[in-house]
Amino acid sequence: MTARGSLLEEVAELSVPQRRGAIAREARRLAGTPELDRLLNELSAGGRYERQTAIHMAVITGARNHLLTQLDSEDPECAGRALTALIRMGVEPDLVVDRVPGLSDRLRTRVFRALSRGDREQLADALLWPMRGSFGDGAAARVLPFCSRAVVAELLPELAYAVPNWIVLGRRHFGVVFDLVGSRAPGAGRDEWCELWRWLTADVDTAARYDPRLLLEVAAQAVAYVPVAELNPVAGMLARYDAAAVYALIRHPSGHGRGLAGTTLWKAMGALPDDRLRELYAACAPRERYRLLRTVPPQRRAVIARPLLARPGIAPGDVDVLAFDALPRSDRAALARELLARPGGSDVPEVAELLTARLPWSAAKPVLAEAIGRSSAEERARAYPLLVTAAAGSRDSAVVGELLDLLRRLRNEQDPVRRNALHAVTTIPMGLLSADHVPALEQLALDALQARDCSYQTMSTIGVLARTLLRRGAQTDDMAFTEAALRLATRLAEQTRPWNLYGLHHDLPRGAEHRLFATLRVRLDDDAARDRWDLALELCGGLGRRAHGIPELQRLMVRACAAHDDGTVRRAVLLALDNPVTRDRHLDEMLRSDRSLVALPAVQNLIARRRTDLLTALLSESTPGRFLSRKIRFVPMLLTGFDRWAPHHVDRYAGLLDSLARHKKASIGERAAAVRQLGWLPGSFDRLLAYVGTDELTVVEAALTALGRSDEPERALAVLAEHVDTDRARVAVSGIAVCARAVPPQRLSHTVAPLIDSRKVTSVKEGVRVLAMLHAPDAMPTIHALWDRHDVHRDIRRAAVFSTRWLLDHEEAWQLLGEAATDPEVAGAVLDIAPPWLSVPQRRRFATFLRELAAVSDHRVAGQALNALTRWYRWSPPDTSDVLVDRLSDLSESGLWMTAMRALLDGVAADGDPAVIAAVDRLLHATATLPGRDLPARQRLSTLLKWLGPALRNHDVARPVAAPVIDLLTADPLWHEQVIDLTLAAVRWTEPEQTIDALTGLSAVATGALTGHPASRLADRVAHDLEKIPAEALAPIAAGLAASSAALAAVDLIAQCGNKFGWTPPWPELLADLRSHTDIDVRRAAHSVYTAPE
Repeated sequence: MTARGSLLEEVAELSVPQRRGAIAREARRLAGTPELDRLLNELSAGGRYERQTAIHMAVITGARNHLLTQLDSEDPECAGRALTALIRMGVEPDLVVDRVPGLSDRLRTRVFRALSRGDREQLADALLWPMRGSFGDGAAARVLPFCSRAVVAELLPELAYAVPNWIVLGRRHFGVVFDLVGSRAPGAGRDEWCELWRWLTADVDTAARYDPRLLLEVAAQAVAYVPVAELNPVAGMLARYDAAAVYALIRHPSGHGRGLAGTTLWKAMGALPDDRLRELYAACAPRERYRLLRTVPPQRRAVIARPLLARPGIAPGDVDVLAFDALPRSDRAALARELLARPGGSDVPEVAELLTARLPWSAAKPVLAEAIGRSSAEERARAYPLLVTAAAGSRDSAVVGELLDLLRRLRNEQDPVRRNALHAVTTIPMGLLSADHVPALEQLALDALQARDCSYQTMSTIGVLARTLLRRGAQTDDMAFTEAALRLATRLAEQTRPWNLYGLHHDLPRGAEHRLFATLRVRLDDDAARDRWDLALELCGGLGRRAHGIPELQRLMVRACAAHDDGTVRRAVLLALDNPVTRDRHLDEMLRSDRSLVALPAVQNLIARRRTDLLTALLSESTPGRFLSRKIRFVPMLLTGFDRWAPHHVDRYAGLLDSLARHKKASIGERAAAVRQLGWLPGSFDRLLAYVGTDELTVVEAALTALGRSDEPERALAVLAEHVDTDRARVAVSGIAVCARAVPPQRLSHTVAPLIDSRKVTSVKEGVRVLAMLHAPDAMPTIHALWDRHDVHRDIRRAAVFSTRWLLDHEEAWQLLGEAATDPEVAGAVLDIAPPWLSVPQRRRFATFLRELAAVSDHRVAGQALNALTRWYRWSPPDTSDVLVDRLSDLSESGLWMTAMRALLDGVAADGDPAVIAAVDRLLHATATLPGRDLPARQRLSTLLKWLGPALRNHDVARPVAAPVIDLLTADPLWHEQVIDLTLAAVRWTEPEQTIDALTGLSAVATGALTGHPASRLADRVAHDLEKIPAEALAPIAAGLAASSAALAAVDLIAQCGNKFGWTPPWPELLADLRSHTDIDVRRAAHSVYTAPE
């Protein structure tokens, strides 16, 4: 026997780790000896498995010469492994660079992955330009993260658009990313900031650790344009570094910082003074206020929350109860008494009980004890949780005992009442529960379970109570809690209600899992003796990884794999194999007990990927047991791991699949599935070929699909090419596209030729796409020649146009786009090209191209181009606006003005394009009367002004166009309503003097029916922005308006501010002044606003 045969025979039946270890030991033993060279040569003369084994040994021993000989292997898989191995060994860059033009797409992917492992900057620097020259910016951008800092700094501005993974780039070169964002930030608009912010926060954790100061500075610029919620994962870290800067982000007038929240952030923000925290609390979403309060010391909570909770004008019943309960006892009681003394407090029973529950127990108990005895079940259901709240709020264990005495009456209650009460009991802090409470708690649960109307929801609540007792027992080592929990779990099991312990490990102190298991050990052993495994399974699953450290529990999981119930076995197998350290040993034990467990997916996957020493058992003809019958020939459908199998295992599995695919009694679906599965196996081409000529269409298509994954792409392509003109083209074409990724670029045109020459439109379209996407050297000439054919189908021409997006480095591609633009049937494909696919210079050229299309006479082409311009305006030439204004104001055509208007307004919102002023002027003075049309210019101008308002309101950059437009409209009373709308859209709450002047200036146009229009529009504007504006910004505006001719507008502003911020100064005083105003309309409006609900 040869050395090769001896080695392979020794390792054939080993598991993957054992096999790799044996091969490594043999390789190291032979390192540097002639025997190693002979062995490698013998292995290289064998099949793929042998060649891959030789490459593995060469890597271990550093046999570089052998790897060099494999670079030209006809097997692309072996050639790829040899190339990546040499890269990891630090091969000279020239060796790899010389091969770049001939690298297939799959080999390029292997090179990128090899570069990502370790420091290979020298090689990456050398590869970048050849990759870019041969395969475009996309390939260069994949190399860029692994280059030196100097190269990245030089080329990132050009290649940023093509970077596929900013996380990888950021982890290696975050300084360069910061520099790029910083260089583009000045003058950046909303859309550009969206892009910059996405780049910067792709790996926000790395960004924050690299330079938190710089990240906060960039965020301070970005928050005016984009939401900054992406900072949430590191918000706490940033707040610890500079709480004031994070505060400024959250409180930014744009509202884009309001998404920053979370417990970690609030803890760090505790460094701020009380007045800042008070403002932060008021700015928070209601659901976040409680979380914020819980993170600050109790003595600070009332100072922070009380002004908002007890603000004047709030109805006692509308108080935020969750935040209320976060206050310390004394502050909570004082606030409750204050609210009870207000109108609508003690005189409304429901509100009175709600607030009484926040008083000391001595004051709350008599009231709530009376409430739980009322005749109405609805009232009792509401009163019981309030009673529990009052007891829990005392933070006194003795009071909890009194509460449990009062709850004894639940035995005779209806289920909805019991359910509410029990749910409230589960919320009592565990620290208040003592062993003396256990009998009463257990009795409450037993009474509920024994009730004939016990519902599913009630049993779920009892399960939560039992879990609480179990956790308390683990914390205190008190058996009373644990035993009560187990008794309740038993009762639940008797009613077929499982005990859910999911996530239990989150609630246990470190090491408590061992005490918990020791406490439950007797019960678990007793259950195991009776073949009951529910508690053991729930415990193991609930403890998660902590269960790995409890050997006795792991042993129980292995025993559970022999349980009577199949569902129990399936779940136990998953848990027994969860621990990587013990899964091999557990698998051996399980299979010794029942070999049919190989039918379970978890076992199959482990055997296929790791325990290849068990493949013989898995692939045997008969593995009888509880999960497999002797009469059934089991054929597993495995998903992966085949490259780790010995050849005889691959052959055995292929034989099983082949027999299933040919079995007469198997369904068509089973046969097709077996054929598709063959495609995943190494060396399966010859087997698949036999199914291509069968009569069953489903089986044939399965075989063609599988050929697309063949490890012999050249042979597979020849077979697939025979079907590109048949009814099976839809399958064959996709298979060719997959195989083409393994073909060197020089042979791509020959490979795809059957598709290009096919009679099927689908085939030709796919051929065009593959040539362009994979950057075949002659892709552009081939596509252009196809375009020049007179009889080519429209869809093929569209595919040719769209494929140019990969080839715009060629001037021929631009020529083709120009020709396509003149054909309305094809021009739409030009407009399907999106900005992110092109470099910035290409975007500018393409935008110029679109501007020309927007001006053509054909309305179909022009309309599509105008629509596309909304995505390309950032790179459009300056005269693009002239085209839009012409299209909008040309009354002789009626099909394009709306599309042109949208594009024009996008420019206004992006960079304040003043062309809209010219459009307004033209439409305002257009007097043409056209037959069948009714005031076309006025209709267009009305629509333009309607949508100009939101652009002015939401984008500061658009504000400069407001004044000229308003000046044009003011002279004509017919447009005064629009003047008011635009004026209010352009105001900014941070500019009180300008806002007051603008509103008072409207008195000249707000006459007649428009007298109340400024007040109405101001109310709408304030309602839209009120969540984002601090009270101190609105107070001077309200005061100035109240003292001016626009006092009527001040009424609505004061009303909304008082309701939002509370009727604290200055709002009541301002309202009182307006109630005595000289104008009756102002007085009437002011008397319709109330500072306290009745």
